[in-house]
Amino acid sequence: MKADYYDLLGVQRDAEPEAIRKAFHAAARDAHPDVSDSPDADRRFRDLAEAYSVLSKPASRLLYDRFGYRGRGNTGFDEALWDARQRTAQGESIHLPVELRAFEASEGVSRLIKYQAARTCSACSGRGTTGEWDPDCPSCGGTGRRSHVSDLGSARFLRIEPCPVCGGEVCPECGGSGREFVERRLKVRIPAGLEDGAQLRVNGEGDVGDRGGAPGDLLLDVAVLPRPRDLRLVRVLAFALFLAAVGLLLAYLLLH
Repeated sequence: MKADYYDLLGVQRDAEPEAIRKAFHAAARDAHPDVSDSPDADRRFRDLAEAYSVLSKPASRLLYDRFGYRGRGNTGFDEALWDARQRTAQGESIHLPVELRAFEASEGVSRLIKYQAARTCSACSGRGTTGEWDPDCPSCGGTGRRSHVSDLGSARFLRIEPCPVCGGEVCPECGGSGREFVERRLKVRIPAGLEDGAQLRVNGEGDVGDRGGAPGDLLLDVAVLPRPRDLRLVRVLAFALFLAAVGLLLAYLLLH
């Protein structure tokens, strides 16, 4: 008999996503085959990973709570989970330009990157709806919302409404998308030897997908600033400016 996912991770059924994440990392660290001497460490580590993969996503967690373990004789969970994964779109990747001076591109550098990105809505935890709804509602499938696609000429519009049967309310903070946009700060180590036009990919740091979808990536488009054509000319100009500043200072002192 397969163990309950919540029991495997040692969390309550109403645990917050952050509590589930921390519980998984703590348990996986102790059960990892490279660390544990237990003969069943490999199996336990796979079970923990499977439990976290389901409970860490709102859509698959809801299905698990409704259908239970996807074991023998319970094909409804497998089919519903597959449909939910197909409907949940991955978030978009974010392109961000990064300018490097020639010596930074040659030697490598660390940069603090600031950008706007979508994260899971804190008001509805990514569900897109607030309030109580019926997890067994046949009209909305337990989500508390219904989506309608309308065609207007060549354009298509997605409209999200509360479920008319169980009375779920669309989240006023995110408008039902399950996302909110915030400023992100990320320290990135840029490796040495980059050329102009190179692109760096930071996995999972882009926009989070609608209603629990996986995040996209952060793509850094590198532009290397050209070196001065004649360094001697730069030094001559700098010396000329220095002499001019000294001349102005002497003139000021003589006049006063």
